[in-house]
This record gives sequence, structure tokens and C-alpha cells, in this order.
Amino acid sequence: MGKSSQTVASVVRDALAKSSAQLAEHERGVFEGDQHAVHQARVATRRLRSDLRTFEPFLDERWAKTLRGELRWLTSELGAVRDIEVMRDRLRGHTEQLTPEDADTVGHVLRRLDADREAARVSLLSSMRSIRYSQLRAALSEGAKRPRLSARAAKRPDRVLGRVVRARWKKLERAVDKLGAMPSDEALHAVRIRAKRCRYAAEACAPVFGHEANRFAREIAAVQDVLGEHHDAVVAGAWLAKMAQECAPSRAFALGRLAEVEHLAADRSRAEFADVWKRARRKRLRTWM
Repeated sequence: MGKSSQTVASVVRDALAKSSAQLAEHERGVFEGDQHAVHQARVATRRLRSDLRTFEPFLDERWAKTLRGELRWLTSELGAVRDIEVMRDRLRGHTEQLTPEDADTVGHVLRRLDADREAARVSLLSSMRSIRYSQLRAALSEGAKRPRLSARAAKRPDRVLGRVVRARWKKLERAVDKLGAMPSDEALHAVRIRAKRCRYAAEACAPVFGHEANRFAREIAAVQDVLGEHHDAVVAGAWLAKMAQECAPSRAFALGRLAEVEHLAADRSRAEFADVWKRARRKRLRTWM
């Protein structure tokens, strides 16, 4: 479909259809315990939520709000499993930086994450067998074909969608400008969320604006990745500190060594953030907006 024949409505339909198909494609893998499938299903629900908010001016407000609420529920269920998997695999990988003795000691503690993951997975699968999930999947399937649109959705996308992405960018830019010299972990995490929303908005509009939107999205993704690494390191360090309080001194010492690895990773990410942000905020990346 060429730009001249596109409307906002067609862009919205394509975006919702793509992510709805991604969720459906990985549903079986989620039931089978495939970590990649859980990750992809979570990405699909996050992107759907983001797209519904990005295209909010062109959608029926009540319909979009209700669908976002149900997607928030599913995203939370998927996230409960995925977050544990990410931290478990991360910490196990970082034990390679410890002595064999400390790595073995830490390994005993990390087995708790296997139990936590299984409990979260039981809850997830129960949710995905529920009537609520079936109704959500049906609503997504219908919405991908016939989203409930406002009159503004008949407009040409190249005339209005650039402003939508620019609004996301401005929110991200303001959040970064407020960070100060020594931003808190919470503030950096909030910037990461803004970056993700901005990236998703640019990618959703890329069929209209092409290479320029994709290039911008890649630079924002680099910001998101650096801050994602920072957040994962901070969360892992906090979990290790909590576990150390419940362990005998010998195990607490080994956990402390691993926590130091996470602290260093967080510091590296903080240092990298300035460079990736400098690249992402170049004006020439936004001439299409």
C-alpha cells in the first residue's frame, strides 16, 4: 500500500494485527515453558498497549482504555515469569566471575529462583486458561480487523502521525533533562520506560515514514538497552542483598561478591548512558516528525 492510499486507520490496523499475531504465534510456546515464547508474548502485549496509547487520538476512547487495562493484566502475568527468568539467567552467568567455591555456594541460593519461577508460571498458565484470557484474545482478534476508530482516523498519516511521535519524544526529552548530575535508579528506570514508549511509537509509524523513523527508533532502542541493563543490575543487586540477610555468613559473603559484580554493571551502564543519549538526541534524526 503506497503512502497516498494510506489512512491512519490502515496504519492502526496493521500495527494491532502484527502484535496480535505475535501473541498468538507464541501462545503454545508459553504453555510449553519456552522462555523465548514468554519473552515474545510479553513484547507483543507491551507493544499493543503502547500502540493503543500512541494512536489514542484516533481510537474510541472507552474501547482503547478497556483493552489497555486487560493487556496490562496479561503483561503483568507474563512479566512475573519473565523477570524471574531474566534475573536467574543473568546471575548464573555472572557466577563465572566468582571462584569455583563461591559460585557453588551462590548456586544453592539461586535455586530459589527456580521455585519462584515455577510458582509464577503456574499462575500465568491458570490465567491463560481462564475465560478472561479467551475474551481478551477474541477482543484482540476483532480489534486487529476492525478497531473502533474516531473520525480523525480517516486522515492521511503523513500529516498527523509525526506529531504523535514527537509528543512521545518530548516526554522522553523532558524526563532526561530532569535527571540532574546524580539521578536515582528510579529516575533512570522512568526514563527507560519513556524511551520504550517513544521507540514503539516510531516503529508503529515506520510504515509511513520509512527509513528515517526506523533509524530514530534504533537510536532510542540503544538508550532503552543501556538503561535496561542498569535496571536489571539494580534489581539483581537488591535481590542478592535481601537473600544475604537470610543466609549464613559464608553464603552471605559469596552473595556479596556477586552483588559487587552487579554494582559494577550498573555503574558501567550509567557511564554509557550519556553517550547513547547524545547520539539519540541529534536533531537530524527527527526531521521527519
